[in-house]
Amino acid sequence: MRILLWHGYLLTGSGSNVYTANVARAWRDAGHDVLILCQERHADAAHYVDATGEFADDNRTVEVRDTGAPAGAGRCTVLRPWIGDVLPVYVYDEYEGFTAKTFVDLTDQELADYTGRNIEAMVAAIERHRPEAIVTGHEVMGPFIAREACARTGSTYLAKLHGSALEYAVKIQPRYREYAIAGLSAASVVVGGSRYMVEEAASVTPGWLDKARVVNPGCDVELFKPVERTRPDVPTIGYVGKLIASKGVHDLLAALPLVDAEARAVIVGYGGFADGLRALWDALHSGDVERALDIARAGENGPLAALENLLGSPPPGYLERAAQIDVEFPGRLEHDPLSKTLPHFDVLVVPSVLAEAFGMVAAEAAACAVLPVVPGHSGIGEAGLAVEERIGRPGLLTFDRSDPIHTCAAAIDRVLALDFDERRALGTEASELARERWTWTEVARRLLDLAASPDAPSSDG
Repeated sequence: MRILLWHGYLLTGSGSNVYTANVARAWRDAGHDVLILCQERHADAAHYVDATGEFADDNRTVEVRDTGAPAGAGRCTVLRPWIGDVLPVYVYDEYEGFTAKTFVDLTDQELADYTGRNIEAMVAAIERHRPEAIVTGHEVMGPFIAREACARTGSTYLAKLHGSALEYAVKIQPRYREYAIAGLSAASVVVGGSRYMVEEAASVTPGWLDKARVVNPGCDVELFKPVERTRPDVPTIGYVGKLIASKGVHDLLAALPLVDAEARAVIVGYGGFADGLRALWDALHSGDVERALDIARAGENGPLAALENLLGSPPPGYLERAAQIDVEFPGRLEHDPLSKTLPHFDVLVVPSVLAEAFGMVAAEAAACAVLPVVPGHSGIGEAGLAVEERIGRPGLLTFDRSDPIHTCAAAIDRVLALDFDERRALGTEASELARERWTWTEVARRLLDLAASPDAPSSDG
């Protein structure tokens, strides 16, 4: 089958980038002819990409060149629409070759230019590729772009939801709410990664809930897999993700001195609050509570309430305990090195403060036989509940978002209090769940079934 996949960003990193890359790879492996429209500049380095190209500045013509990748059952081509210098993003980060600008800071003209250029490129891609299935991502601007391009070419499309667009654009500015309603309402089917994601998006952008389906995201179970381990001298508490305030890493750092078990921590990731988080831990580790309080009061974009409350009156022995704990910040790890690190964690904590569409890293941890500790909210809570149900331990892994520091510490202690062999056995059960339900092969199959037949059932929702 010929498939067109629109994605506004890259094919490496995290979140929707990883989703896009792995779904495309799974389709290619299954024998399909896949065309990706995205802004990846180094697609020729990916082993699953057979050809790449860049549109001319009219977004009508494109030069395509083979990459020399080993032949697969299918074929994958990556084309880069010309969008000018500005790349709209949900959360600010640096992007090679672009001036990144958050959606909420775009002028109307910048938004119109970005949208119009992508529409032209998608129309040209549809005319060139003649896709039998079209899939687009994010609440904005992907579905609206697909709506306009498909209207001009007599095509239909599937829209898949991702949390960042909803939280950082649609909920903030009315113009994005209107674009999202238009794009999602015109889709043949709307796919969310969790029941929460579908219900939350529909509450803000009504008009399409009757055609929504749930398909959990996946993980690369060939890359993320268990390793042989011996009982560690000191267990490791891990975190993997963006180092921004909304991910709640500050709450995890604050929870570490409340954990009864002897442990160390590894904080993997990058982001705009990275320096603040390192400074926070340095202050806690050195016993400088006033400096830590200053960081809590400033936060990344405002005070960190739970952290500030805790540090205003630290529990007895809190700072003494903090001085005994080693925390490592290795920075950003791409999936290959991460897959060699994650299986050696004894527990993976996902302390998100804001809602998560699902929580891929929890699925990756489960695939590695590492139990994920998660807050009991949104899609990440659904992932934790699925693991709890599979291992037969209700309440083991989830903690209360209303008291994110103390209850996170308690959840970590519940996991680390398990005997090492018992913890490994439960981890094996979690790994089997991931291999049955959260593989990219299964996600890709479900998406394609829905894109080709919107009435097809979804086993996750």
